[in-house]
Amino acid sequence: MEIIPAEDPDEIGAIIPVIRSAWGMSEMAQIVKDTVAAMRFHGGLVLLAKDQGEVIGMSFSFPARFGNHIYLYSHMTGVLQDRKYSGIGQQLKLRQKEWALRQGYDLICWTFDPLMTLNANLNLGKLGGIARSYIPNFYGNMDDSLNRGNPTDRVVCEWWIREKRNPSERVNPTLNPAEGKELDNTIISSKKPFMLKIPEDFLRMKRETPEIASKVRLYYRETFRKIFSSGYVLTGFSRSDSAYIVTHSSEILPVLPEKIFPVR
Repeated sequence: MEIIPAEDPDEIGAIIPVIRSAWGMSEMAQIVKDTVAAMRFHGGLVLLAKDQGEVIGMSFSFPARFGNHIYLYSHMTGVLQDRKYSGIGQQLKLRQKEWALRQGYDLICWTFDPLMTLNANLNLGKLGGIARSYIPNFYGNMDDSLNRGNPTDRVVCEWWIREKRNPSERVNPTLNPAEGKELDNTIISSKKPFMLKIPEDFLRMKRETPEIASKVRLYYRETFRKIFSSGYVLTGFSRSDSAYIVTHSSEILPVLPEKIFPVR
């Protein structure tokens, strides 16, 4: 017998049948509830958004550490399907920020799909977060309606909650990798801001043309890797353009703290 750390996200899934056998559990809901309850007791935060007594949104987060930096990791924030686009998610994040400041945190992090415009607009366009780290297939294979059949690539959102930084505003030029063109090396080497267009409805693309969506995912994977490895940061999002505002780290004031997460 050997005992080893599990690092591959798909390998982690092997714990599920063991949990079901050892604790006699048949419902995954029990595992989720118990895990979140333990996280809350040991320094985490669980927020519920209620409307006339009905829970319509939730958020949960817990203490985390990467290298020498301790931060609050926000694992999930979501609302009921028929209450999306209502601003509830933003209110939950702002309440989370208030709590984190009282606890002495300076940073809240979470991951999100960089091709999902709704999340990009909230995280970078409204809250003022940044992203500069790309993780391919972060969760491994997922079987939910949002991720089935597509690599679960994510960027890490860094929300420096003690910094007063407004999200960057739209600039020119705009690069569109979906047109099949290589990134303009002249623009990349200039260290000047530019915009990076993403699909307007990648979720619909995943549902209707999954093979095309997978190709688009891989194309953007290389695009983001090149941008981040060249010292650029996603500093805002224009919903009307469906595009990120991309700024070189040397141009951002105040100077960003040292990069925490690696580019993969």
